[in-house]
Amino acid sequence: MTQTSHRPGPDQAAEQGDGTVLLTSAEREVLAPAFDALRSRADHIAEAVAAQLLDGGDLGYGLDEPGRAAELRASIRDHVRAGIERLADQRPAQRRAIDLWRETGRRRAQQGVPMEIVLTTYMIGSRLMWEALLEAGHRLDVPDRALMRAGRLLWSTLDVQGTVLRDSYRREELARDQRDPARVAEVLEGLSQGRGAEADFAARARSVLGLDHDSALLVLVWLPPADGPSTPDLVRERLQDAGYLSHWRRQGAHVLGLVPSPDDGTRVRKVLERTVRGRVGSATCRDGLSGVLAAQDSALAAAVSLPRGSDAVVDISERLPEALLAASPSLTTQLVEATLGPLLSVGGVTREVLLETLVAVLRHGGSATYAAEDLVCHRNTVIYRVKRVEELTGLSLDDPRDRLLLTLAATALNSGLAGLGSGADGEVRS
Repeated sequence: MTQTSHRPGPDQAAEQGDGTVLLTSAEREVLAPAFDALRSRADHIAEAVAAQLLDGGDLGYGLDEPGRAAELRASIRDHVRAGIERLADQRPAQRRAIDLWRETGRRRAQQGVPMEIVLTTYMIGSRLMWEALLEAGHRLDVPDRALMRAGRLLWSTLDVQGTVLRDSYRREELARDQRDPARVAEVLEGLSQGRGAEADFAARARSVLGLDHDSALLVLVWLPPADGPSTPDLVRERLQDAGYLSHWRRQGAHVLGLVPSPDDGTRVRKVLERTVRGRVGSATCRDGLSGVLAAQDSALAAAVSLPRGSDAVVDISERLPEALLAASPSLTTQLVEATLGPLLSVGGVTREVLLETLVAVLRHGGSATYAAEDLVCHRNTVIYRVKRVEELTGLSLDDPRDRLLLTLAATALNSGLAGLGSGADGEVRS
């Protein structure tokens, strides 16, 4: 059987969304002995990669820095081990590998190591892993076709490595070059005042913030709790770890954030949910930099619509009724008093039971049956309570306008927007 170390050619294999090949279960089973052999040689492969780099001189890694050579060797070992596990299609390892590549790109940019040198290191590591895999496969009589499929996976993974590293490296360079807080603060202040519509200012803002003309923007407004941290440093760091560049500025009682985000903002909001305390609203900027002011207003409305004292992150699209109610507190209070006033004057437990029933029935489109399942009571009990609510309020759930009024009033109570309470804590549970 003739050995070869060239890159395998194309195949009709299935691919993941990132372009890497998917091995079938049968292929993984055939290749398992070769992967096990590769695992046992992981440190040897890593030492071979390090030797090629270190024996060739510094090459830009700054090896004269204390501890840099040891850090490089450890990093290479981590990459080789993670690469082997990803090659073996151990799915939990795939995300860890991507996180490792992203962190490496960020760290090498911070160290000033040229990106080309890092990519060359990845190429050397992939080549030595491929040669070791071939040697093990031939020694263990693994079929050539299976080895070539594993080779396709290895080399397509190298392409993904390069993409992830370049993106992370570029983001870190951009963040490093633009860490003049005064310039960023000046730009964010101007955008929050609507100056994004001015061509000259918009051009300067794009330069300072590192934005393209067609960059999709997510605007965030954070209302920190009075007794909690309100600096965005940790948020910025966590978003950067997730692959997002972000810009922040304190503006009175709230913090304004701007995140270039090619997706719908779901991942950004999840990062914030795990990171911040307080209320956060988001809104997509649909008109480029000229739309930042409108998006800021929408994001602020979403944040204000959340109950005081809560820790939550929501998009304006999820809170439109609440935001409308929050925008006019006096009218909202008047709506609740005119709609539910007689019910709210009823004594303690009865009031709570009737409000809870009303919310359940509204949530289920007027269905007493589904509301009864939620409330764990008989359907006839729900019907009786609804009649009592209608008698007290003078409104009918069968009338569309009345149902709208009741829905808005109940929403205002639940969100703490009514300026009055339904109980000790001023909140109706839904």
